[in-house]
Amino acid sequence: MPDGNTMQESRQPLSRAIVTGGSGFIGRALVLHLLRCNVEVIAFDRRPATLPCVSHVIDLRANRVLDSFLDERSVVFHMAARADVGASVRDPRGDFESSIAATFEILESARSAGCRLVYPSTASIFDSTSALPLSETAYVRPASPYAAGKAAGEVYCAAYHRSYNVDVRVARMFSVYGVGMNRFVIHDLIRRILGDPRRIEMRGDGEQIRDYLYIDDAVRGLVHIAENGAAGQDYNLASGAPVRLLDLARKIATLMGHPEIEIVPTGEPSPGDVPKWYADISKIATIGFKAQVSLDEGLLRTIRYLSEIQPPIGCAR
Repeated sequence: MPDGNTMQESRQPLSRAIVTGGSGFIGRALVLHLLRCNVEVIAFDRRPATLPCVSHVIDLRANRVLDSFLDERSVVFHMAARADVGASVRDPRGDFESSIAATFEILESARSAGCRLVYPSTASIFDSTSALPLSETAYVRPASPYAAGKAAGEVYCAAYHRSYNVDVRVARMFSVYGVGMNRFVIHDLIRRILGDPRRIEMRGDGEQIRDYLYIDDAVRGLVHIAENGAAGQDYNLASGAPVRLLDLARKIATLMGHPEIEIVPTGEPSPGDVPKWYADISKIATIGFKAQVSLDEGLLRTIRYLSEIQPPIGCAR
């Protein structure tokens, strides 16, 4: 998205939200947060969702499928995505069809209705050799079909803003975790430590660096961008605090009461993985957003949640 003026606009409080991907990890948490804020919410997904709001099962790739649900008061949070780098590498066509086509149709509907759209992107769009921390202007060179789809979505958002003056705001999310998650590194580490508190394996060399944001902060950030961001702008939505994965694994084990656990990196990288990323969060700070949940507190909440509901498994990725 263009640099433009990052000064804070007047606040535009939400009254009506449309959430695609409402049954996903982040989508569901966003729906519940919006409902707590007394926002009218309509959710969409490709499968039935048990949500305390109006919910529809639809194919977002269908021609102008959201037209009848939108008006000028609506704010669309397009959370629907096939958010799995490995799956995108294995099935790039499926990833393309579920991302670009749906984003195009939603942009068309937002253009017709004259409403706001918040588009969640990913830090994995950036070139792996970019200087850290990653700013919004870092060089874009995706390493996976998933990241390529998100980068293309960002470009379409910028084009619709410039060509049609659609109020589109990009929330570039780094690594979101927390209560409700059912995959990815933190989830797998906790489950494997539950399974064997003496020894675990983790994929890669352990030197990968990530920037973790707790789910409550992530959904607060999405709403904050919708209400306080500027049209046509992109914002890194992250904590800005880097952590090495070996250190993360040790921290989780210690919080779980197993500081002496043996952690064995396999050295096997994940296809399409970006080895190191963390965010420059100075731009989103200009509109008043800052993460509130520390990594330790967020991990403790996640450990309690997964300890109660999940059976243990084998190698962390």
